[in-house]
Amino acid sequence: MRKILLIFIITSFLIFLSSINPIDVFVHKKFDTDLDQMITRGSLIVSTSKNSLDYFLYKGEPLGFQLEVLEDLGNYLGLKLEVMVCDDPAENIKLLRSGRSDMIASSWNLSTSIRDFAVNSEPLLKTDLVLVQRKNSHPSNKDSVHLMQHLVTNLLELQGKTVYVPAMSKQAGIIEHINKIIHQQVQVVEMPHFSQEEIVEMVADGSVDYTICNGILADTYAANYPTLDFGTLITSDEPITWVFRKSSPELIQRVNTWLINYKGSSRFALLIDKYFNQQNKWAISLNRYQTIKEGKISAYDGLLKKYSTMIHWDWRLLASLIYQESRFNPSVKSYRGAYGLMQMMPSTRQYFGIDTSASPEQQIKAGVQYIKFLDKEFADRIPDQKERINFILASYNIGPGHILDAQNLAGKFGKDPNKWFKNVDTCLLTKSNPKQYKDPVVLFGYCNGIETFNFVREIINRYQHYKNVIAEK
Repeated sequence: MRKILLIFIITSFLIFLSSINPIDVFVHKKFDTDLDQMITRGSLIVSTSKNSLDYFLYKGEPLGFQLEVLEDLGNYLGLKLEVMVCDDPAENIKLLRSGRSDMIASSWNLSTSIRDFAVNSEPLLKTDLVLVQRKNSHPSNKDSVHLMQHLVTNLLELQGKTVYVPAMSKQAGIIEHINKIIHQQVQVVEMPHFSQEEIVEMVADGSVDYTICNGILADTYAANYPTLDFGTLITSDEPITWVFRKSSPELIQRVNTWLINYKGSSRFALLIDKYFNQQNKWAISLNRYQTIKEGKISAYDGLLKKYSTMIHWDWRLLASLIYQESRFNPSVKSYRGAYGLMQMMPSTRQYFGIDTSASPEQQIKAGVQYIKFLDKEFADRIPDQKERINFILASYNIGPGHILDAQNLAGKFGKDPNKWFKNVDTCLLTKSNPKQYKDPVVLFGYCNGIETFNFVREIINRYQHYKNVIAEK
């Protein structure tokens, strides 16, 4: 949390910055990436914000209203969704302008000053903008600490006060517009590199007195910040939209057409019910595993950090494997006899010296030892550790013998036997075909490889989400 002293030191500098459009300092370079180029590379790159509505983790599962809608969009376009997390509106604009992202999708509102190169989608939702303030608390000005802060209930009462907002957010323009209409003297300070939630937290801890956020986010913040008031309306019917470069007209047209139809679908109604109509229940649930604030994936993060060093893995990758296997349930048992956090089969458990009475720590340690064993199996053939991880994951699921068969088939079919995606993984799928599993290069016979094919992809995709949301340390 930024220290209160820092706020007072930089406030005058921020006031100066608020008069400058951050876009003016960006490199004016034209990027013409449109849908056809995205189809060629096979992905849609979207920047979004990490908060308790748009994109978060809940008990190890990536969730969020924006995330789920974007996943549906990616499926419609036939493109893999690549999510970039950026909580700073100005930085999101920079990513879009530079061509490093294809669109911005977030529940905060962007400044209208980007109209020279960007365009908004059809509205995804509409919301209010509300004032965020503490309930009957002391003001942040220490010279006035003996005074109680009056709860602002209308715009006229903001006269002479300072409102802090993220840089390049629409909130600053709204206040400036209100100042012109009702001749108010409300000071707006745009804060570069601060997210909306960080500024809300600064109001809660007394660093600043006021900010503005949209009503959608206010509903999620209210459960986590009970000392704050979100009841004073600033403006109504503000659209929540996605943002594109103007140089992507085909993408814009396809997405807008899809959005119009999608908003009338039962799937969209289901997401609205999931994230909004049951919001109080959802927000209370989030308090238990508030990964954004606490940086947690599971109750076993400490053990994962400890034992992942034995195999030189990122602990978040190990967490993704365990989520895939057991959803972090140390007592779960499969119909095939796999048990515990890491779903080890009876023979494997016995080899590594544990049984169904093993503690979570013993389960994780044994699972890591098995991963280390698999790593040695593939180390000579696949020297690149990042690539080798895919083979280890696949072997963890189905055994190394079937993976060796798929490598042999890959070599025979002219594919790279040392690369997993679009090479060995597709050859593994053919082992359900008699023509392939009876081939002389196949030693371990038939297998249905679709589970393993999906197993590796889902773990790697979830690992990317974990990296987006959770810090490495």
